[in-house]
Amino acid sequence: MEYETWKSALIDEIETVASWQAERGIADPNDPRFEKSQQALRGLADAVRNMPGDHPALKALYREEQEIANLMRAPAGEPEHRYFDAKEEALQAYGFEQQPFASADQFLDLLRAKADETISEYRLRV
Repeated sequence: MEYETWKSALIDEIETVASWQAERGIADPNDPRFEKSQQALRGLADAVRNMPGDHPALKALYREEQEIANLMRAPAGEPEHRYFDAKEEALQAYGFEQQPFASADQFLDLLRAKADETISEYRLRV
């Protein structure tokens, strides 16, 4: 996947979870965390959208996600699914268990840590 396509997909993932939080907020209007989460995720999506193409943390996450797709000794698609699930979990916790970060760079660092965990797990397999 090309970098710009990947970046757009990442933004779409963030915005999708923000939309889910909005829907959940309608279902449970007495829980203000849904609106807080939605707003934080929309802000995060905007921050990622406005990052320059050569942003170091964004480029590093892109490289790591590409590395996950090319891991050896892994059943086809398994590492990608594990990482995707970890990323979705982090996005859904945003504004709930995970307080919004002061910057999008901190969020990218969290995703990189999850990517590193996935890569390490599969590299250690015999």
